[in-house]
Amino acid sequence: MGKKLNVVVGHLRRHKYLWITLVFLLIIGVLDENSLIYRYQLHARNEATRAEIRKYEAQYMRDQRDLQEMQNSPDAVERVARMDLLMKTPDEDVYVIE
Repeated sequence: MGKKLNVVVGHLRRHKYLWITLVFLLIIGVLDENSLIYRYQLHARNEATRAEIRKYEAQYMRDQRDLQEMQNSPDAVERVARMDLLMKTPDEDVYVIE
């Protein structure tokens, strides 16, 4: 048993920088609360949030343009009422095909 232990200790002494580097990479890469894996997950979540922000900004700009158009044109109000809200005049029928 003592001979095997001496072999292991001798191997650790000869390659101590390799083992220290491997332990450091293990701690930084996986075990730490700010590990590389956790940082990658945060980065992916951040990119998804930025994409969602861009989507909502585009929707906001579309809505602003439609609102500006409705304030300036009565035809636009009628178009929105008929197409988006499915309103109709009393003498017509509306059929919605999806």
